[in-house]
Amino acid sequence: MKGPFPGQVLTAVGIDPNNGTYPLAYGIVEAESYASWSWFLQNLGEDLDLYVNSNFTFISDRQKGILPAIAKLFPCAEHRFCLRHIHENMKQQWNGKAYKDHLWKCETATTVPQFQSAIEELKNFNQDCYAWLNQIPPQHWSRSHFTGRCHSDVLLNNMCEVFNKQIVEARDKPIISALEYIRHYLMKRIVHVLKVIEKCEGQLTPTATKTMEKIKHEATQYRVIWNGGNKYEVYGPWNDQVIVDVYARSCSCRRWELTGIPCKHVVATNWNMALNGANVDLPEKWVDRAYWIETWKTMYMFKVEPINGKAYWPTYDCPTKLIAPTYHKQIGRPKKKRKKCNNPY
Repeated sequence: MKGPFPGQVLTAVGIDPNNGTYPLAYGIVEAESYASWSWFLQNLGEDLDLYVNSNFTFISDRQKGILPAIAKLFPCAEHRFCLRHIHENMKQQWNGKAYKDHLWKCETATTVPQFQSAIEELKNFNQDCYAWLNQIPPQHWSRSHFTGRCHSDVLLNNMCEVFNKQIVEARDKPIISALEYIRHYLMKRIVHVLKVIEKCEGQLTPTATKTMEKIKHEATQYRVIWNGGNKYEVYGPWNDQVIVDVYARSCSCRRWELTGIPCKHVVATNWNMALNGANVDLPEKWVDRAYWIETWKTMYMFKVEPINGKAYWPTYDCPTKLIAPTYHKQIGRPKKKRKKCNNPY
């Protein structure tokens, strides 16, 4: 915040079925700290009916206040760290394309053997960089150790950055005006998405449809062998021989489990089953409901209600006098523009 009462805007943003941002909550606090994040997350949990043992996924920029807050309030939650922020910290000591490529290879590995191979390559390349990265548990930043509970293999916290960019003009306004600016943006955004949904056809969202088309193109180069039961051996030109279990809805590459979208091996298996007379649906039917247009419509059924202006607000006698929080003014002229951060990925 850049107005007369500075502070920080805390936001919680989710991903909708079309891979777009879905703002969930926002609030203004004095600073990013353990106390403020605990207050924000506790209210978020109450609004979304999240409990201590709930299984869901966070991704954050490793800000010190949020790490212990999530660990205490939601110990069963999966907490991912934004890869861009890890890379920014790495660049302070080890900069260059080679280091970025090694980090990206470790991050994008979907199986533990692939991750071990990639991390060993980094170890041989630079022992110190390997030791630094090895201090961060891989379940927080590598796809190979992610669970499949959220059906998303997202690596970057871009959804919050996109939302923050939309509310830049609210930062130099008074507190209530800033909150009203954000509320108006959310009202208009929901209407815009609903107009896009009305033009869509088919079962899947536009982003999921494009993803499936790319996967189908790659699946044409694979061969399938059936074992007579529920399992199939799939192999192709990239030396990636895997096992697809149709009954368990799993593939050795783990992409189906991680994203909820059938991988190229699964699509090839689906086609093989159809050629051999099996009564199977189209590959699109095997996509998780999280990517269906019907789910997309359901998400945006909830609206932000309009409210009356200040002239119509009732007056109450408040026994407590609200004063502005203490704030230490930083040296120099306040910056109005957000720092641009080029995404290296």
